[in-house]
Amino acid sequence: WLAERQCDSGGLNGRPEKQADVCYSWWILSVMAMLGATHWIDRDKLADFILRCQDAEDGGISDRPGNRADVFHTFFGLGGLSLLGWFDARSEFTGRPRIDAVYALPDDVVRTLGLESQT
Repeated sequence: WLAERQCDSGGLNGRPEKQADVCYSWWILSVMAMLGATHWIDRDKLADFILRCQDAEDGGISDRPGNRADVFHTFFGLGGLSLLGWFDARSEFTGRPRIDAVYALPDDVVRTLGLESQT
């Protein structure tokens, strides 16, 4: 069911017959990360979808390409890119902590708070 959420656009949707939405780049992908199953989808296509939702002029990420960016979708879009390892492959983001799939917090914050992650 999770792998079937990937649409032709590369993005993920929350249920059949719905459009892809950046927030599901977190909701669906975080569950896949907890299961160790992000390889079930085309990770590059998902990253491309998220990046196409960026607002090049004002910043932020929207739910779909061409829509208005907002904090909600920016947070989940960045979280999705983190789970995909997108930042890890780019030198300008060296040292940037990964986001924990369970708590949606940076890994170092999870460790500092003594939270136990299931991933």
